[in-house]
Amino acid sequence: MLAIANLLVTMAVYMTIPQQINLLQSMRFTALQQGCVMGVFGLGLFVFGPYINYFVERYPRKRVGLLALLLLIADMGCCYYVGQTPYVADFGVQLALRFLLGVTFGMFQMVLLSTLVIDSVQSFVRTEANHHAVWFGRIAMALGPFAGLWALQHVNVAHVAFLPIAFLPIALSVLAYILVALVGFPFKTPAEQVGFVSFDRFFLPEGSLLFIMLFAVTTIAGMLLTIPMTVSVYGLLLAGFLLALLSERFVFANADLKSEAITGLTSMLAALLISYVRHTELQGLISATLFGLGLGLIGSRFLLFFIKLSRHCQRGTSQSSFFLGWESGISCGLFLGLSVFQGMYHSMLLIAIIWIGLLLALYNFFVHNWYTKHRNR
Repeated sequence: MLAIANLLVTMAVYMTIPQQINLLQSMRFTALQQGCVMGVFGLGLFVFGPYINYFVERYPRKRVGLLALLLLIADMGCCYYVGQTPYVADFGVQLALRFLLGVTFGMFQMVLLSTLVIDSVQSFVRTEANHHAVWFGRIAMALGPFAGLWALQHVNVAHVAFLPIAFLPIALSVLAYILVALVGFPFKTPAEQVGFVSFDRFFLPEGSLLFIMLFAVTTIAGMLLTIPMTVSVYGLLLAGFLLALLSERFVFANADLKSEAITGLTSMLAALLISYVRHTELQGLISATLFGLGLGLIGSRFLLFFIKLSRHCQRGTSQSSFFLGWESGISCGLFLGLSVFQGMYHSMLLIAIIWIGLLLALYNFFVHNWYTKHRNR
């Protein structure tokens, strides 16, 4: 149920992206203002990170997660109000609401992934539980916008223009709240001496290079999310994620450790090259599938790398580090795509091709060797 809750909440957050971009553009915000509003989400993710360990050690951990989720729902309710009364939706209001969405989403995800998922299963299946929970969230990256755009086209509701940005995310988040509330956790005696500020359950310093690499990869994905896309493109991005899930089960189960990440980066590079030279809609759909395949493979492999880099009792920290690297990269990409490359999609694709090519070389000749020397499991 926790994995499904992760799916629903992440769907809710990603569902707002294309619709909020359209709202910002319709309100005549400058490109820089649009980029700041969408990018500030990534800064909000880190706000409660240093205090997560204190909260879950001093207070009932499920209540901390539910409180974060309740605050996220409240923020989405404010987005709904602002969406229906655009005269109050100035730059400062939009910036604050998006920042608070990042704050609440980051707090909930770090509590969920670093504590609730881990404490809900026995020790020998925790890696599998982490893998499943994060995969549900990864699929939501495509499923959320897909559901939002589909609702715009097929659901006849008053004020439907604001439905995907507000009402549906609220409904999904409320359902996630119910699912988390239904999960029982064994009693845990509060720790007596816990530092108010720490890296525990927040950031793994030993994985800093991997964090930077993941951040750089997902920045490209965030840039591409600023390009107007159809329901079909998001559907095939989802298909690419599912292909990645099948590939890691049947193709890379006994393959060389480096092969999965190299294949993922190569698939992303091929997708970008096809998009850069494409002349038909079919090429665009193939590109979306390949990009989903590549991003899914990278996500799976890097999640395991973070776990392997962590020491005993640092599993939760590794999960939060992966989450922050992934989501902050997406937010950085949204900022760059809107503030720097808006309307210059051909130039953005060219930069992304060069970027992913450099990352492929960096991983192949340096990062992987660094990882094999520093892993602890």
